[in-house]
Amino acid sequence: MSLKGVFPVECPHCGEKFEADCWTIVHGDQDPEVKELFFTGEFDLLMCPKCDTVFRHEEPFVYLEPEKELVVFVMPEAYRAEKDRWIMKMRADFEQVREMFLAERGTSEPRCVFGVEGLQDILVSDRDRAEETEVMEFMASEAGFRVLSVIPEKARTHDILFSLPFAGGLNAESARKAVAELLKINSFLPRLKKTADLLEGLPGEEIPFIKK
Repeated sequence: MSLKGVFPVECPHCGEKFEADCWTIVHGDQDPEVKELFFTGEFDLLMCPKCDTVFRHEEPFVYLEPEKELVVFVMPEAYRAEKDRWIMKMRADFEQVREMFLAERGTSEPRCVFGVEGLQDILVSDRDRAEETEVMEFMASEAGFRVLSVIPEKARTHDILFSLPFAGGLNAESARKAVAELLKINSFLPRLKKTADLLEGLPGEEIPFIKK
């Protein structure tokens, strides 16, 4: 579940000082309504109780989607000047509660961003990647191809799909064949094209970015 904490806030318009609830841990897969706030731009918007001004107040928080192996430390833009210090603090604080939120310690290393826009970019990219993956998997099923999951962080790093199709055995040549066949059916999948390029560049038949 997601968690909030109470923080002192000062209205940038009238200077009113008050306390407000701000997110400290956001569990995106368990709280989709909170996740949606990142897409609408409404995350951590506050209203001054004195002048009714609406403004964003930044506090550091952790964003989690364990099934997608996504952990992001989100820090205020103002923290960038001392980023090493704040990254170390966030890591130390999160390690104390990690087992409460992540069943497996093997989850990918946390990403660190400054400003909520950095997290928004990751979430929008993941959403688009998931939609394109769904289209590819439907086509693969129609073609009788097998599909295996890609390590999520590798998918983000290479900007490829969350899964990979195979036309036969679980090797690079089989994946190349399946990807090529699917691109003939639908050439308007940019991440499938990137997958084809990545497969062409592999030195052997082993695929290092597939989930074991």
